[in-house]
Amino acid sequence: MRNVYLIFRRDYLGYVKAWGFWLSLAAVPLFMLIGGTFAVFAAKSSPVRYYAVVETGSVYADAIDGEFARDEADIGNQARDMAEGMDLTDDQRDQLRDNAAASSRKFIRVPAPATAIDDLRPYLLGQQLVSGPLGDKPLFAVFIPSSDGTSLEYWSDDVSVSGLRWQAESAMRRLARQQAFSEAGLGDDFLDTVDDSALTVPAHRIRTVAEQTTAGSEVTMADKAPVYVAGGLAYFLWLMIFSIIQYLLMGTIEERSNKIFDTLLTSVKLPELLAGKLLAVFAVTSTMMLSWGLFAFGASLFATSQIPGGASLLSPFLAAFANPAIIIPGLISFLLGYIMYGMIFMALGSLCDTIQEAQTLLSPMMILLMLPMFAIFIAFQDPGSPVIDIASWIPVFTPFLLILRMPHNPPMWEIIAQMLIMAVTAATILWLATKVYRAGAIHGAGIGDLGGVFKRMFSRKKG
Repeated sequence: MRNVYLIFRRDYLGYVKAWGFWLSLAAVPLFMLIGGTFAVFAAKSSPVRYYAVVETGSVYADAIDGEFARDEADIGNQARDMAEGMDLTDDQRDQLRDNAAASSRKFIRVPAPATAIDDLRPYLLGQQLVSGPLGDKPLFAVFIPSSDGTSLEYWSDDVSVSGLRWQAESAMRRLARQQAFSEAGLGDDFLDTVDDSALTVPAHRIRTVAEQTTAGSEVTMADKAPVYVAGGLAYFLWLMIFSIIQYLLMGTIEERSNKIFDTLLTSVKLPELLAGKLLAVFAVTSTMMLSWGLFAFGASLFATSQIPGGASLLSPFLAAFANPAIIIPGLISFLLGYIMYGMIFMALGSLCDTIQEAQTLLSPMMILLMLPMFAIFIAFQDPGSPVIDIASWIPVFTPFLLILRMPHNPPMWEIIAQMLIMAVTAATILWLATKVYRAGAIHGAGIGDLGGVFKRMFSRKKG
């Protein structure tokens, strides 16, 4: 064990002492912070634009305003529903709903400064301003009924922002239905009355009688949190494996080209060398992931602390993360998956003398890694899919999919069987990878001579 520790310490310190490691470590949270700040700033700084409707009366204008009002009400209600999981009073939830609704409005109607498009041109081009609730601004768009009455023409200098036009189209469809109802002897508000009378469809989760007595039947964040936590663990494993490629490839290539293997193997055995290196890379990537995880956790604490009662949003996730039924199979899958993929990449790296040779391996490696990512996406959307049931028995997918399936309580025999398959596969890959590593690192076999690789894998000559 001492030799394993010495190899581990040598490689680990070799990575973490490099400035590039700390720069890459700091770059991710820095870019996340900048990106998040920019996204929030972009959302808040999105300008409020003025539009006008040219018509006799206000039929079209009221229809468009009504469409905006319905969307604002939906956004406000979604915000209030989200606040149900927070420790807030009813007044605070109502205030959150009103603030969310008010902040979503990005178009405000103002009186049309003219009725003809030629007269409106200077306002639409920004050469003249119109007055409104937020001061003087250019006129962003104007709606003018066509001469034959078959369309409501949309005029604007900006062809990229289409939200206002889409709202107008929805408003015109709703207005047409209301007019049809009115002609049929029904009230103008008939459609709204019908919508209001529709049955709601609240989500309930079936539980045992004892569980339902204590936890109720409504679906809450506590029910959804295990799925999100499992998805995070699966993606975390994928990201960690994705991150080890450069360390395993580059480190192995450097030591092979510089004949460092020969020196190391005079003091340690090959299994000790491999174990130390694999542990070192695991520690390096763990350092990175732990740092990023602590940053994300700190950012979550800060964000929730800015919301009254927001701290209660984190408790379901912390409870799910501490659930042994999820975390123990997750950690076993995590460990076995890391050994399987880590040894594959280490063995392949031992066959390369140059960066150019390693680059020929990157494409198949990327394909190998993208397949589990696609499986993760499908499993997150529909963990009961037959495709996921089949893929979960394929060892390259099992570490990720077993984690994702745990919140859905798969049969215990499936969990045990899939863990055994992973363990047997990991042991087989470990044995084969040791052979490949000996053939490449010790006997000099290269990626361009696969026949020589197989010959030296089972050579009786010991390294």
